[in-house]
Amino acid sequence: MKRKIEEANVPLSAMMDVVFLLLIYFIATQKPIIEDTLLGVNLPAPGSSKSDKPVQLFTIDVFKVNGAEGDNVYYLNGRPWYFSDLKETLIETAKTDPDITVIINCDPNARHKKLIRILDACNEAGLSKLNLLNDPTVRFVKNNN
Repeated sequence: MKRKIEEANVPLSAMMDVVFLLLIYFIATQKPIIEDTLLGVNLPAPGSSKSDKPVQLFTIDVFKVNGAEGDNVYYLNGRPWYFSDLKETLIETAKTDPDITVIINCDPNARHKKLIRILDACNEAGLSKLNLLNDPTVRFVKNNN
């Protein structure tokens, strides 16, 4: 006597209803992440007096520079510098004022090697207050001509 094997029927409609209800619940209760609140801001302590000493600031621009010497040219406070001179200046400045703030404005089209070199130079000089930004108002391709 042969037994007939029947396939088990699983009612999927009830499971799909539960899945859609859970999906609607998670969508409705989701809180969006506001990315601006995740930025760290260092504010002065309440009641602290302003220092008479002005904040010293270096702005180093890392651009894609056309020409043979393009990988060695950086811009310090708007003036072109060769990397070796800029590195010496950073080391000397760090000896006199190790709390100097360095803003590195990097062009997205610049070679990564240029950015890494300047970060390594700041680290070697002992500078720790580094800010990396991309300012869209700056013209990013500079010519040596």
